Amino acid sequence: MSASARKLAFAIAVPCALVGGQIALVAATAPEVVQEAPGCPGEQMGVQATGIYQSRPVPDVVINGEPWAGAYWEAGMRSYWHCHAGGQLLVVWEGEGRIQKRGERMRTLYPGQSDLARPWEEHWHGAAPHTSAQYLQVSVLPTGTYWMEEVADVDYLGNAIGMETRAAFLRTGVREQQRGRD
Repeated sequence: MSASARKLAFAIAVPCALVGGQIALVAATAPEVVQEAPGCPGEQMGVQATGIYQSRPVPDVVINGEPWAGAYWEAGMRSYWHCHAGGQLLVVWEGEGRIQKRGERMRTLYPGQSDLARPWEEHWHGAAPHTSAQYLQVSVLPTGTYWMEEVADVDYLGNAIGMETRAAFLRTGVREQQRGRD
């Protein structure tokens, strides 16, 4: 084999090996098979959030010729607790976002930071109290969002792990929080 043929073979083999490695990595870290029944006690309905939910694609990020789906949250706004049948990937595009998974403390996300909610993992997301946030959002198949209770101020401010409101929601079925008592 000539030197130029070896160089060509190498130039083709290396990228193919890298792509193959990436595919193997994705396959090895892919989520497990999603169960059929909801793993959280929510129900399917329109978006539940404090304030007015604004679906807003991000024109700077294009997938297959279309802007990536996104959501815009005004300062202080957040979704209710919810879960997704297949999970959800969130990336803060601008502003300061907040996210929390049930049983954990609230986390602040800045532009470029992301979070993955696994299938049926209860979580919420929104903006910080003092600034808005724009998220890039991806729902993983199978789709389906199941809504639960409103996020209490104590969770939103990072002082609790979302268990008290869940217990009250399961006991009473009431979604809205009584302000001034959190």
